[in-house]
Amino acid sequence: MASRTEWTDDAKAQIYVQWIANNRNVRKTSREFGVPHSTLRHWVKEWEESGPPEDIEDKIANEAYEFVHHANRVREQAMLKLEELIPQAESKQLSAIATVVGIMGDKIRLASGLATKRTENTYVLPSKQDVQELMGAFVEGIVSAAEDRTSEIIDVEVVEQPILGLPSVKE
Repeated sequence: MASRTEWTDDAKAQIYVQWIANNRNVRKTSREFGVPHSTLRHWVKEWEESGPPEDIEDKIANEAYEFVHHANRVREQAMLKLEELIPQAESKQLSAIATVVGIMGDKIRLASGLATKRTENTYVLPSKQDVQELMGAFVEGIVSAAEDRTSEIIDVEVVEQPILGLPSVKE
């Protein structure tokens, strides 16, 4: 009968940080640490429902710091190698190293809790003709509303009424 592996809090914290850095990919994280997929899936379910356990939060912060520090060193080394190889390297080598730089940058941002994607909004202004049509319709609407209001106004004759109940003023 197979024995169950007990995972230390340090190991769980390291696995949690790597799971985040792997963009929450359970299979990849499971392979990297040798954690049975079902075990990691169970932990992830708990983490997603209520966050990581309080007793390992400090260890997670420390592991995240260590991971980001190490990833920055690897990225820096890849960038130095890329710079060194640029004059004589083939495009395949440059592409591979540039990929490492990009992946490490994404992992650093994920582990640091920063966004890894950028959203751009593009606004297209209406054409001159569309603006003219819109303004023409707007002016027509205003004129129509003014005409409707004018037709609803009822002319009345104002007749002064005597003030009742008050004595008249004597001069």
